[in-house]
Amino acid sequence: MLSESLRVPFRADDWIGTILVGWVLTLLVWVVGVFWVILLILSAPIGGLLLPLFALPSLVLRGYLLTVVRAGIRGEPTVDSFVRWGSLVRDGTRSTVISAIYLLPAAVFCGLALGGGVATAVDPEGLEGAIQAITALVILFGGFGLLIYGLVYLYVRPAARAVFASTGSVRDALDVRRVVRLSSTADYITGWLIAMGILVVGPTLLVPLLLVSLASAVVSPPLAFVGVLSTILLGFVLLFLCRLSAAYATGRASTTGLIDLSVSIEDPSLDGRPTGQTFEPPENFNPAEAPVAVQTGRTVRPDSSTAVVSSDATVTDDDSTQTANDETDTPAPDADSENEYTTDKFIWGPDDTE
Repeated sequence: MLSESLRVPFRADDWIGTILVGWVLTLLVWVVGVFWVILLILSAPIGGLLLPLFALPSLVLRGYLLTVVRAGIRGEPTVDSFVRWGSLVRDGTRSTVISAIYLLPAAVFCGLALGGGVATAVDPEGLEGAIQAITALVILFGGFGLLIYGLVYLYVRPAARAVFASTGSVRDALDVRRVVRLSSTADYITGWLIAMGILVVGPTLLVPLLLVSLASAVVSPPLAFVGVLSTILLGFVLLFLCRLSAAYATGRASTTGLIDLSVSIEDPSLDGRPTGQTFEPPENFNPAEAPVAVQTGRTVRPDSSTAVVSSDATVTDDDSTQTANDETDTPAPDADSENEYTTDKFIWGPDDTE
């Protein structure tokens, strides 16, 4: 799964154009985000009105990563290019809504911690004794709650995105029971670890290049500036590639769990609406681990289509050969069935009479 996820960005026919567009969008997300924060500080009303415009690059990128997750679920060896930008924006918007809803508990914990911290810093009259102790407990509870829920969100969020990518339904992605069942599968845990490894280890590959660029400032400051700037720009390319590979890994790892949940796969021709059909694994699907019933040999029943043996047949243990009754014991077909076979227009093999 790791090698497949790392190669998938370079398997598309126009992979160079896809990487360039993804690099530009990733760069715009950070640059536009900084400008929006500055604008929000200077003029909050204007910053609030221009939020949809500033969020556009992020929505497109989120929508594209959703298509990558969908490709991983279906086991496709390649990913799509940046096409149908309107659909990408819609999918990115719904993905953002899902993330915002899952972040509501984190906002509550953050509010408790910040509120208690502000109250302690301001130190109003009467904040002493038991009230001060309660405030300290609130800060402690909010801080630890935010840390723990942040880790839970980091683990559960890709599962919710996989459910949304497979069904196209925000309600299904917000179904906590379904998301938890998917995130508890062995394949998902493996894929999540691979995705986190890609996201953590990938950007660190540029650390030596950054150190060399900084060290070159002793010889030539302009050369150091060029080196640092080039490293930063290259970092955005690597960041996009890591996010793409991580999204594919989580989608590929969710296939088994989605099959168990009988989730409906989405047909792109229906413009984001679920088809209502049962999710079917891809043709090249090969689970990393056999089900528990197969491993233990319990509750595994033979296939009725292949395990039924005629009562007149005998099976030997040595060579597994079967002996059937003589053809003379088989009753002759009646006239209606014989006529039915003779009038059949399908020719069974070549005609020897010619």
